[in-house]
Amino acid sequence: MKPAGRYVSLDSIRLAPSRFADNMARDLAYLRKLDPDRMLYNFRKAFGVPTEAEPLYGWDEETGLLRGHSAGHFLSALAIAVTATGDHALADKLSYMIHELRSLQLLSRGRAREFVTVCTPEDCPQEKWSRDPSVWGEGFLSAYSPDQFALLEQFTPYAKIWAPYYTLHKIAAGLIEAYERTGNEEALASARGIGDWVCDRLSALTPEHRRKMWSLYIAGEYGGMNESMARLALLTGEGKYLDCARLFDNENIFPGLSEGIDTFQGLHANQHIPQIMGAMLEYEASDDPKYRRVARSFLSHTLAHHMYAIGGVGQGERFHEPDALAKWIKEGTNCETCATYNLLKLARELYAHDPEDAGLMDYYERGLYNHILASQNPFGNEHETNAVTYMLPIGPGAEKEYSNDWWAFTCCHGTGMENHVKYPDAEVFRTEDTVYLNQFIPCVTEEDGFALDVAVSFPEGRGTVTACSDRPQTLKLRIPLWCGENPFRAEGLTTAGRYASVKLEPGVSVTIGVRFRYRARFEFTPDLTQDGYRLAALLYGPFVMVTEDASKEFLTLDADRLPTPAPDRFGLWFCGRLFIPMYEAHGIPYHTYFKLN
Repeated sequence: MKPAGRYVSLDSIRLAPSRFADNMARDLAYLRKLDPDRMLYNFRKAFGVPTEAEPLYGWDEETGLLRGHSAGHFLSALAIAVTATGDHALADKLSYMIHELRSLQLLSRGRAREFVTVCTPEDCPQEKWSRDPSVWGEGFLSAYSPDQFALLEQFTPYAKIWAPYYTLHKIAAGLIEAYERTGNEEALASARGIGDWVCDRLSALTPEHRRKMWSLYIAGEYGGMNESMARLALLTGEGKYLDCARLFDNENIFPGLSEGIDTFQGLHANQHIPQIMGAMLEYEASDDPKYRRVARSFLSHTLAHHMYAIGGVGQGERFHEPDALAKWIKEGTNCETCATYNLLKLARELYAHDPEDAGLMDYYERGLYNHILASQNPFGNEHETNAVTYMLPIGPGAEKEYSNDWWAFTCCHGTGMENHVKYPDAEVFRTEDTVYLNQFIPCVTEEDGFALDVAVSFPEGRGTVTACSDRPQTLKLRIPLWCGENPFRAEGLTTAGRYASVKLEPGVSVTIGVRFRYRARFEFTPDLTQDGYRLAALLYGPFVMVTEDASKEFLTLDADRLPTPAPDRFGLWFCGRLFIPMYEAHGIPYHTYFKLN
């Protein structure tokens, strides 16, 4: 099923000066800094190709079982950055990465399903892994041999192996992103090779065998392989890739979700969110409505029963029982950053099929402003160019911890390469006769006879939106859920539901006044702490507000008092404390949730 329209491409949008542009500049500096030969080191070693580059560290160190995943994120980030900036040096780096990976992939020969490992779950040291690409199967491409895949088929647990299909998804996704955004044909050929290898390997297994594999904790994590296969089906028109996508259907959770049942409590959050995004792409490739029901049900349950105020989910990387939030805040390790990255992708994809559902964009704004924007350290150093969070902690006295340039390469470091170069990716959505402005990140858009200048100050939320079109269209502006009244003013402006609308006539510029009136409010957890308190986060408009304090016990605020705007900066004074947006909290201990007397 085709989406109802499309998002305006990043090559038609330019960020205006703001915190978003500052973060993007740091991310771009990091992408320019990364050495592609170091990113290719483990791939060349696996295929027996000499390299003089220095290896990577962290999760991508030479013997790391997830090595290669960061190269996939690097491809995606480069493709996004090249689209957003037109930077020739980054474009050359992307083309080089793709060409070198393709040259290695062409060394893989034989049939995928015929590869057999000499290892067993009890005896699988890497010294015994295959070194002969001629038996790995045509199309195989990874930073290690196929032994981890064969060991997964023997139900080898984590941490003897570590999610081989997860890593493969990152590589395939990066190649597909490069093709979709830049048209690099070599990237598509390489992605198809991976798809062919996966199709041949998995189709040799029984449904029960695959179901048991996908049920393995972390070892069976496959990221969004179903998304990549469905995208290949859409790009090539070849049904075999859709058939392959369905081989990843998680029969433990999809059927229940299709019926509106929460089937994911207790499960690893970021192991399963990408599977749901894959279901949406299977819907687009197949027209089967059950996949859309799975996606909508999952996101609805997640946002209603598992979401913290910043838009993040989970504790210890897991979903817990529904409506149990206060119970887990003090335990720490809440809100894995790449879980929110994937939830935003899912909300964005769902919205493309229902552009009147402003609630999806309300969530997108929440997660973007309070988690993603807040996840990069603006005070990094020469070793922390694009320093980003793994968890974004929300417990009492929490402090953010950040990755560094070469020694981390976690999953969230990988998505962090992408996050900060694509801020306006859901800013503007277009159907045949309507333009939806859903986010208010300061930027200028010019595309296909349409121009839009979002000159709204951030974070103050005041300014103008100016639009001009060469043909009749309707401009619709999302009225955020937290708004007490319509923040837009213009002649001829009408309001219906959650959108304000104005007609655009050919060649006539329309300017809309914007003034978001922020109100302070509390959002309460649905459950109580062990000592009987319901916790609350303080929000100001779209922003989660935090206060500096090192105490590891929850602070108590006086609910009978009213917060007042800070006189000399964007913030609130409340109970003798300064509250600032979560995205400003760096290098300090802070509190996000509070007891109220």
